[in-house]
Amino acid sequence: MLAVQTSRRAGQLEQALDWVILWLKALGDNIPTHMAEPVSLWVKIKIDAARISEEDIRLRTLRDGFGPDVPDEKVLLCLLEEELRAYKEVAGDTAQERYNTLCDLLEICHEESSHTHLRAVYLCEMAQVVCFQDFSEQTDCSAVDFTQEALRLLEEEPENAENADRLKDDKAHASLWFFICTLEKNLQEAIERDKKLREVREQSRCVANPIGTNDFDYEDKQKTQDSILVYEGLHFNLAAENKLCKPLERALDEWAALLQSQARPSVRNSKQTCSSIVMTASLFRLMGKPLKALEAYKLATGLSRHLSDKHLCVGSLCQSAGLLLDMGASELALAQLEQAVKDLTTETTSEGPSSISMLALLLRAQYYYSTGQVDKGVPYLCEVLKEVNEQRHSKSWYLLRARALQTCSSYLSLDTTVLSQAERTRITEHGVNSPDTALYESLKLLCSLLVTLVGKGLYGTNGSSSDVRFIDQGDNLVVKWQLLSELLNCSVKMVALRSNCGAINDARLQCLEALKLANKLQALSKCAELLVIKAELELMQGEREESGTDLDNVRNLLELCTDFSDQVQKTEVKIKPRKGRPAKKPQAPLPTLEDDFKDILSTRWIAKESIVGDLASSPPLKAQPRRWLPSLAHESNCECPCCSEPCLGRATARWAATQADLVLQLDPNDAKVSLKLQWATLSRCTSLSAKLGAKLAKLFPPHGPTKGSYIPSLMQDVVGRVYLHMALSGLEPRLNSNCGVWKVLEAGLAFVDSMPSPVLRPVRAGLMGIKAIISLITLAAKKGCNSEELFSNVWTWNAPTENKELESEQKTVAASSLVKKSKDTDIPDKSKEAKKVKTVKPKIQAPISSATRGKLLPPMTPVTVKSKSSVKEHSCFDFNTAVPTLAFTPVQKVKAPVSVRKAQRSASKQQFHVFEECSPVQEKTQPVPDAPRRTKKSRFKVEFSDESDSDAQAEPKEKLDIPKKQTTTRKAAHSAKTVSDQPSENIQTKRQVRGKRSTVVHRVTSSEDDESLVCQPAPTRRGRSRKALSRTEAETLEEPDKMRTIDEESNHVLDMSIEELRTSDKETEDSPASNFEILRRDICCLERESFSELRSRGHLREGPQTQLSHSDTRPENLSLEDVQSLLCSAWLTLQHFPSPAIYPTLCALLALALGQQDPVTTAMLHAQSVGITSRHRTIRHLASCLKKLRKSSNELADKMDALSLKELSSTESKTSAEQRLTQLENTFSFPTADSSSFPKTHCQEFIQQLQHLPPGVTVCVMSMFGVKPGQMGDSIMLSRLEKGCDPVTVHIPTSKQQHPISWLVQEMDSILVEQKVVSCVSEKAKWWEGRRALDSRVEHLLKEMEELLGCWKSLLLPLSSYPEISSQAQHLYKALSSRGFTGSEEMLKALLSAFPVLSQEDVQRFTHGVSPQWDMECEQLLQTAVSQVSERDQPHGHVVLILDKYLQKLPWESISILNSHSVSRMPSLHSLIGLSLQKETDSHSILKRGVDTRKVYYVLDPDANLGHSQDQFKEWFSRQLDWEGVCGVAPDSGQLEEAVATKDLYIYVGHGAGARFLDSQMVLKRQMRASSLLFGCSSAALAVRGDQEGHGIILNYLIAGCPFVLGNLWDVTDRDIDRFTKTLLESWLSAGSGASLLDYMGRSRQATHLKHLIGAAPVVYGLPVHLQ
Repeated sequence: MLAVQTSRRAGQLEQALDWVILWLKALGDNIPTHMAEPVSLWVKIKIDAARISEEDIRLRTLRDGFGPDVPDEKVLLCLLEEELRAYKEVAGDTAQERYNTLCDLLEICHEESSHTHLRAVYLCEMAQVVCFQDFSEQTDCSAVDFTQEALRLLEEEPENAENADRLKDDKAHASLWFFICTLEKNLQEAIERDKKLREVREQSRCVANPIGTNDFDYEDKQKTQDSILVYEGLHFNLAAENKLCKPLERALDEWAALLQSQARPSVRNSKQTCSSIVMTASLFRLMGKPLKALEAYKLATGLSRHLSDKHLCVGSLCQSAGLLLDMGASELALAQLEQAVKDLTTETTSEGPSSISMLALLLRAQYYYSTGQVDKGVPYLCEVLKEVNEQRHSKSWYLLRARALQTCSSYLSLDTTVLSQAERTRITEHGVNSPDTALYESLKLLCSLLVTLVGKGLYGTNGSSSDVRFIDQGDNLVVKWQLLSELLNCSVKMVALRSNCGAINDARLQCLEALKLANKLQALSKCAELLVIKAELELMQGEREESGTDLDNVRNLLELCTDFSDQVQKTEVKIKPRKGRPAKKPQAPLPTLEDDFKDILSTRWIAKESIVGDLASSPPLKAQPRRWLPSLAHESNCECPCCSEPCLGRATARWAATQADLVLQLDPNDAKVSLKLQWATLSRCTSLSAKLGAKLAKLFPPHGPTKGSYIPSLMQDVVGRVYLHMALSGLEPRLNSNCGVWKVLEAGLAFVDSMPSPVLRPVRAGLMGIKAIISLITLAAKKGCNSEELFSNVWTWNAPTENKELESEQKTVAASSLVKKSKDTDIPDKSKEAKKVKTVKPKIQAPISSATRGKLLPPMTPVTVKSKSSVKEHSCFDFNTAVPTLAFTPVQKVKAPVSVRKAQRSASKQQFHVFEECSPVQEKTQPVPDAPRRTKKSRFKVEFSDESDSDAQAEPKEKLDIPKKQTTTRKAAHSAKTVSDQPSENIQTKRQVRGKRSTVVHRVTSSEDDESLVCQPAPTRRGRSRKALSRTEAETLEEPDKMRTIDEESNHVLDMSIEELRTSDKETEDSPASNFEILRRDICCLERESFSELRSRGHLREGPQTQLSHSDTRPENLSLEDVQSLLCSAWLTLQHFPSPAIYPTLCALLALALGQQDPVTTAMLHAQSVGITSRHRTIRHLASCLKKLRKSSNELADKMDALSLKELSSTESKTSAEQRLTQLENTFSFPTADSSSFPKTHCQEFIQQLQHLPPGVTVCVMSMFGVKPGQMGDSIMLSRLEKGCDPVTVHIPTSKQQHPISWLVQEMDSILVEQKVVSCVSEKAKWWEGRRALDSRVEHLLKEMEELLGCWKSLLLPLSSYPEISSQAQHLYKALSSRGFTGSEEMLKALLSAFPVLSQEDVQRFTHGVSPQWDMECEQLLQTAVSQVSERDQPHGHVVLILDKYLQKLPWESISILNSHSVSRMPSLHSLIGLSLQKETDSHSILKRGVDTRKVYYVLDPDANLGHSQDQFKEWFSRQLDWEGVCGVAPDSGQLEEAVATKDLYIYVGHGAGARFLDSQMVLKRQMRASSLLFGCSSAALAVRGDQEGHGIILNYLIAGCPFVLGNLWDVTDRDIDRFTKTLLESWLSAGSGASLLDYMGRSRQATHLKHLIGAAPVVYGLPVHLQ
């Protein structure tokens, strides 16, 4: 030994090995007894050789060392086995050494030898080595081949009393490793396949993806590519998964048989067996089989007790407890935990408590959370957080920290009633302030662990595989499977959290990443659940087709019974491994396009191409009937996997619930089918919970007397969601009656209250909110008014009623005078209708009884039930179909109509395709030119050079018309919302032609109506008669500008009739009345069953949030105070982490109920209702910035001794930056004050925030108000906020106006849709005709916007600085207060300041709305005050508009009262305060210092296809010597990222907002310093999809701290926007020091030819910036 150590220390490793051989030879016959020490030294020497790359020494085995003097076979086997065991104990990569040793062992135990059992064991060991590394140069066999051969030999081995235990153990090990090797092979194949597909797509990206001119589809294309990868990975089904998992189940069965006796089994290595059983449990959990995992953990617990291995025993018990908590079996989990605590040693090491003891504490915290004992769980959680935050570098501690952060996220998600402010503070003291931040940090930690363990390529990284190789040593393998399982579970939680706060795109991307991982693992239950989740996300954004595709994929996964995975019979492989060196992995050749085509031809799923619907073509084929999951029809006692396994059963239940939502969205008349699916979901949840409880009771038999079977709460969230969605759909009068909804609410609230877990509290809040809404509707119907009028007494001003008819008549006459009367007022037949293009557009009204869409029921075109009253009222119109709202901005894609109408006569001669527009009804005909008559079939966009730039344009003499295009785009039709679903009779055009012309409201036909489809005429252009266009005049027309817009083809969205969707329904078709009767009967059934079940379980209890008993109260018995109590309770439950789906409605309703009795609370609630998703994203970004800053600060703190003065100042700046970020985080955070302090504490915080508003800035918060979630509504709520002034909030109803606010939003959407049609016109004259017509419509829209506000447009203007205004307002307020005036002084101040711009009609509306007793004396007081301030100066302050998702589409900046003022926007009040704080605290901000005109970076025409823009700006930009930028080429992303962070001004002239060069993630990497001018199409537009808030890259600019962003609200043409750009830049940059850019916006708008269609498009987000 001394000689060995001496040679080793001297570096003479070869000599040291020779000394070891001599030592072993000297032992002689005692080698088996004393070989441990020399063999251990042999292995250590070889490890030393590996470190210095001595490969010859490293690869030498003991057999090689003996040379020709080899000991006998038995001794050599002992030596080689000991060498192999010693390698396994080395903490490093010894795969090649183990491989060579196993080659020697297999050579001794060859096929012809008598050591068949040993050979099988060694083959299994060889599989473990070959499984994770490439040994293809040394053996022709794969790891699967080695395990298959081992299993064959073990099956042939005869069993006897001596080898029975060992044989079972070895068979179990071989089966386990057969499963692991198969799984690893599938993983590697999937990784290589993904890598190849990505490389091919990168090669063909430029060809396949033409450059789009706005950025709305940029993220969608990324998502579509990821979706394709997911769908292509679905090469398995239920049968394939059963085949894959069969070896794993066999291994468990073998070990169960081995350990069924109480005696300790005589196996080869008991500890290794115990570890393998734990690994089996981890794999079962990963594959979504928790019951099998629990069975395995139970076996491991028993065996570890025999071995007296407390660590392994406690670990198994803790893992079991975690699984039981996940399945909702909290009491069983507690029993496991108590056993673990008994076995756990309380002794702590010098480094503190062990990770396993902290895991037990964490599980205790999770138990208390699941049982609602939050106050008991917080101390345990805080203790764990304290320990895991210490720097402990080990996999177990990192994994524990990730789990602790997930638990922390669960606790922080609790509302303020359950988690008090003090307890929340205890948790946040550990560095995590929000549930999203905690969960995101956990996910990042798990991803980092995975990359460290197995390298890149498996999850979340698109790059190539890294050099990291998985090392199968120690507990690495068990940790790997646990880590993958934890990663999938955390991903599901993250998707749920992100979707709840409105970040649907983030949630969808996260879901796709998790789905790709589950695909690679072929974990079917995880795939099914994630596909259903993805379908839910698609449905939230109105993507019904994609949602249906995902649900169909789930059905394919679960219903196919044939395994197509591998039907080829493999030939027998000879096991002949060869010793050698590790192979270097060859570089894979780059795949060619031919290879990709071959793969595409063989793939299961191909992306659907857009198809242009030709009106002259045949109608689309009838859609295939939908098929449901077969397992939904199984009996309740069925034991098939889909009905009995928890994970698969949960996936099928969620599938049914999502399918119910999809059915209802596709056709609201299919409410019966949807209801059946919802009942199927509830039934499935009940039976699955009962089966799970029975199986758990069998697995963990109860000790002592039991009170009954235990029902786990695994399905509680699914049941709660179904109740919530049933209640929401019940808000639709056509789908249900109030009585039916009330019973659903009672059952839902009873179920929620019976569950001890606080997980369902958001569901409870939603149910209570719906309960309040139902009560409002019922009370309003009882009083014969609409719901909003119930609260009229709490508002100072209510819309006057006495002048309604007069005003309506005046407006009608004024508007009718603009329309030239047509000679032909009758359309007697279809042929005449086809030739004439006159259409009528009925007036939209929105009575409170109209059916509107509820939350989570994205828009569709529903068929309403006709009522007698509405028939009488609108007998001359056909309101059979409600016109959907185009809830998006702008249109991303243009799809073909749902039902192809009969082609017009001139269809064959059309030069471009004409689409009908599924757009809002409008009062006026659309002045859009007709289709050209020539038969030019070009599909390419024709571009004209604008040679004539003269202002005088030739007037076309021929009236040209383009029919309105029906948009059923994926983003448009799928997200359309109905404003009113008003029943009516057929259209009678005769009676309508005399009035305002309009577009016909097209009927949506069912299958019975298909034969009666009538060709719809194209709308005419108003204002001129038709004239012939002379050739010379045609030549003088300006050529059309190039649209910076996307030419997209349209996709057919096939209509599904009621019969097709009801293929599974064997009953006859019932009338609506019978539908209601069936619904009531089912509800009553539910009431009897649910309440009896809940009471029998002893869980029924009253909720703490309301004093109302939901089982005894009916809506007609509730008062307005009860309704307000319900709303307040629901709002307080959701305030800390609100969802944009229902929270804005609750805010608005509660604000409506409070009115001006409490103006501060009302304004606070209104401000809270806007920009929720943006606030969530900002909080996440700030938390990320803080973490990075603190991490860098900690690194600096370690080097404090070496700091110079310069470095000290850097440290101080980091400290100030951290303080500023913390202040911003507090500003954006949602309220967490205790419920008992509402509204006092909330109002105090709100007033403090208002003090941070910039002086001289008037903030106007405007939102549309609808009583029901997801309803657009026809009222405006307007709040005016200023620093140092009391807030003013008014409620402006517009439903009785000629054009309500919802009509204006729909009109704007319609204009944008038709702009896309016009942009595709190839004839110059018709192109210009269409553009001018649209410009005229925008002009008219702006006038109507201003008229709609009436007297309250005064609130939009900044106050005049004239001092007399305040004194006169104060005097007037005192005088009017004594006469019953209940308004505020601030309201009168705003009125007096803006009095010159108010019309007499505006003043009358104010006076009559303020007080019905307004008399001449009051009038005299007002006129006196006005005369005193007549000499006031013009207001010069700045106005910031904070608009909701609907109103942000409208160009408010261009209405006449604002077009000369400095106006900008912000997404929320908190984002404005954040910018103000930046101005106050950041001395380097350009908001404070101004813009240095030398620090400019520009990107001009990066796609090199805007020649006019280059001609206008290239020379000018190049002359500015201090400026930097690129022209005609794409900028470098890194350089652009640096520029926006360091320059003062960033100018982008190109397509979209430049997201292809500076995407959302890059924007958020650093704080943006530069003011950004983005002159591309829709660069400032926010796309509204489904019921979500608007989303666009401009919000990321603001989140990143950009102080000022200019962009366009919709698509614009290059030449006209270049005129605006040139005027703006020239006038502003030459104005000198102190010039504000916003002062030059008005005159720049006038520089455009189309002063409204183009001039109104540019808007600004941020605060004013000026020149230095």
